[in-house]
Amino acid sequence: MCSIEIMNRDLTMSKSNKAALSSVISVHSGKTYIAGVNAYTQATNQLCDHADLPNHPSKAVKTQLKAWFKDKPSNELLNHFQLLELGRYLSAILMNPLEYGAIPFVDMLYLTIDVPESVVSTLSMAMKSVPTEHFKLYKTGTTKVLKNCKEVYQRFAMFENQMSSKIIVYWGIHPKVREERPKQRLVKISLNPARHSPAEITAFFEWFKSLLGDDAQHIMEVANVTRLDIAMDLIGVPLPYLLVDRTNVKLRSYYLNEKAKKSRLGMGRFGSPKSNKSYVYDKLRKYLDLGPNNVVLLVYDAEKKCYVPISRLERVFKFADSKNPISLAQLEKAPYFLKSTVFYNPMILMFLSATQRDRVEKYGFSYWYHMINRKRWKLSRLLLEYRTLEVNDKQLKLLQVAALTRLKKLILDA
Repeated sequence: MCSIEIMNRDLTMSKSNKAALSSVISVHSGKTYIAGVNAYTQATNQLCDHADLPNHPSKAVKTQLKAWFKDKPSNELLNHFQLLELGRYLSAILMNPLEYGAIPFVDMLYLTIDVPESVVSTLSMAMKSVPTEHFKLYKTGTTKVLKNCKEVYQRFAMFENQMSSKIIVYWGIHPKVREERPKQRLVKISLNPARHSPAEITAFFEWFKSLLGDDAQHIMEVANVTRLDIAMDLIGVPLPYLLVDRTNVKLRSYYLNEKAKKSRLGMGRFGSPKSNKSYVYDKLRKYLDLGPNNVVLLVYDAEKKCYVPISRLERVFKFADSKNPISLAQLEKAPYFLKSTVFYNPMILMFLSATQRDRVEKYGFSYWYHMINRKRWKLSRLLLEYRTLEVNDKQLKLLQVAALTRLKKLILDA
C-alpha cells in the first residue's frame, strides 16, 4: 500500500521530526493527502485564504490520487503507463486546481513610492522604530555592502520576521541618478508577501504609513508596482515531465539540476531576463538546498529521504519600464499569470526516440522543441493530434484576483 508522510525539511531526529514522521498520508485516502497538501500550502503561502483550501475530496479525486501515486513517482524515468497516468493527473489539477491545492499566490512585490523629501531625510533614524513584536532591524547602511546589489538607491534597511523572511526599504538616490531619472520615486520596498502573515503585513505598513504624514493613504495608493511575481505549485508533478511552453516568447533558456544523478532540468526560463518572463522549476530541490526550513514537505519514505516532487510555475511581471504601469490601488488588475502558457500531455514522450526524450528531460520541452529539435514539423503533427491540456483559466483568474485584492487591502487598510 503506497503511503506518503508529512515531515519537516530538517531530517535530524528532533522531537518535532519524530512527531512529523508518524503523520502518514495514504494516497488511498483523499482526506489525509489533502491534509498534507494544506499543511504545505499554508507554510508556503501565509496569506492563503483558508476557505480556498480543499477539505472533502471527491470520489474522482481519490481515484486519481490512487492511480498516480501508487508507484511513488519521482523525477526518475517514467514508463509508458506512468506517463499515461501523469497526463490524467496533471489534466485533473489544471481543470480542478482548488481540489488539488494548486492555488496561485504572490511570491514577490516591489513598490516604488513618491515620498516627500522631508520624509526621506528622516528615514535613517525612523528605521529603528519598526514594530518589534513582529520584526527586528536586521541590517541597515549603504547599499554598497549588499552583494550583487544594482539598486539606484544609496541606503537600505532590512527587517526580519521570526522565520528570517525579509522586508527591505531603500532610499536616497544619488544626485547623478536623479538627473538621469527625474521621475524616479524616492523610496522602494521589496518583500515576498507569501512569507509574511497578515498580522506582519498589517503591522509593517501601518508603521511605514505613520512615517508619511497626513497624505500617507494617497501616497500608498499611487505607489508604483514595479515588480510582481505570481506562482503556483504542482504537487506530485516531476519537472522533467512537465511539458509547458509559452507561445509569445522568442528567448528560452535552461538550468540543470546539479544534484541529480543524471542530467535533468532544474529550471526553464521563458522570455528576456530584463523584462516580463516566466519560470518553471524544481521547487522541491530548491527547498532542500536553500529552505526555508519551516515548509512541510511530503515524502514517500522518510528514512530513505524519498520526496514527493513539486514543480513551480512562476510569472514575473516587471512594470518599471512598462507602457502599462499599475499602481498599488490597481494591483488586482495585473495580467493573468498563465496567459499564453500551454501544457502538453506527457504521453507525447512515448512517441520520441530515446535520444529525443533524454534531451527533453535535460533541457526542458520548450527549449528542446524550439532551440534544438530540427524536425519540428514532424512533432507539430503530434502536438496537434494530442493538443494541449485544457486549463480552468476562469477559476485560476478568480483565484489570482482574490490573492491580489487580499494583499492590496492588507497594505492599504493598515
